Amino acid sequence: MRKIFCLLLLLCLLPLPALSEAEDTLPEALRVSETIETQSLKGSVYVNTAYPHTANAAVDGEMAQLLDAMRERALPSLPKKAGNSKEGAYLDVQPSVYRTGSSWMSFLSTAIIRDSRKQTYVDFDARAYDIATGRRLTLHDVLRDEDGWRIVGEAVRAQLEAYFPDEAASQAELDSLSSPASLEFAGFTLNTAFLMLHYRADRLYAGKTTLMHVRIPYTDLAGHMTEEALRQTDNSMRKLVALTYDDGPVVGRTMRVVRNLRAGGANATFFIVGERIHYCPNEVTLVHDTGFDVASHNWVHVYKNANRGKVIQYRDKLNAELYKYIGTGVRIMRAPGGHEQIFIDENVNLPLIHWSTISKSKDNKVTDPAAEARRLASGAKDGDIILLHDIYVGTDKMAHTLPGLLADRGFLCVTVEELFAAKGLPLLPNEVYWDTRNNESKH
Repeated sequence: MRKIFCLLLLLCLLPLPALSEAEDTLPEALRVSETIETQSLKGSVYVNTAYPHTANAAVDGEMAQLLDAMRERALPSLPKKAGNSKEGAYLDVQPSVYRTGSSWMSFLSTAIIRDSRKQTYVDFDARAYDIATGRRLTLHDVLRDEDGWRIVGEAVRAQLEAYFPDEAASQAELDSLSSPASLEFAGFTLNTAFLMLHYRADRLYAGKTTLMHVRIPYTDLAGHMTEEALRQTDNSMRKLVALTYDDGPVVGRTMRVVRNLRAGGANATFFIVGERIHYCPNEVTLVHDTGFDVASHNWVHVYKNANRGKVIQYRDKLNAELYKYIGTGVRIMRAPGGHEQIFIDENVNLPLIHWSTISKSKDNKVTDPAAEARRLASGAKDGDIILLHDIYVGTDKMAHTLPGLLADRGFLCVTVEELFAAKGLPLLPNEVYWDTRNNESKH
């Protein structure tokens, strides 16, 4: 009996395994931040360049050279004077950052010019690295057989051809972009659930100043990935949270929310109100082009019976407006006020995304953004869907600190669809989702 007691005492005195600590923070190879340098030019014209800081100095150096080159290419396209001096004209050169596994990090870098609420210029680069070694990844590091390349090529063709449904894509360009020879050099990123390939829209659709994204779930490629890719795309133990923004877009603030989220390595979903798009289509295009998800918050922000008999009309009207600017419609929806029943009754045919946590505000304002960011981060749980409002004053400031606070607790900030795909949970039409812990429909 004495021996058993001594053994138990010894076990109590031993330090806890390192794994329990790792669960409470992100590995160093997945930590990232960005420094934004701003230049103020004449005529209310501004240039912002954001440089990433990772655990690998060589990767940081390569990215800095790339971003500087993208800025220099874009500068001749800047207007000499902003069309609206109060709103300004902007060139933003910045990467969106995605993490997966233990050390793979991807960058979707964009150079975007906006003036007079229009996007007038877009350039991009997409690349992925193993931060542990500094080696740049190719699709050969991801795909191990011909069937894998075939799946990717078919997805590229089908998804690119589905953009801008009222316009015909160049068939010759589709043949080229989906060919194995072209895929060898395609820009791609890897997040916690999807392989993403990225393209300029004007490759297929003349005059379109936007980007197109092709999304392939890892589950579609599971039997065709390399051993290392299978390991690095396994995020089953990673803590994830979905940041969501309602009621926008809004001039300026949506742009600042996106910029600040990117600086913290976060991704998010923007549930937009359709009738607001024509006020600032450049904000919607920015959200889409930088890799964030655009989702429905209805055509108008009205509740319950005010939508009766109009659900399908509002859905289709929103998609038609989005086709003009980003070429693709919505895949998920949030009902205004969280009142989902009318949308279920009238078969909106979209997954309905509720929330598990909501940001506090008063009179359409986050009164203390820093404190509210701390509150949200401290209470976050794996699988949460957090509701914020890009239309509210202070939300842009909160976006500056929230991703880092969540990262300190081991969270990656992802889109709603990424969250559910990474957890292996389907999103079904006319079903309501609060989080990934309890995904049963509750009407």
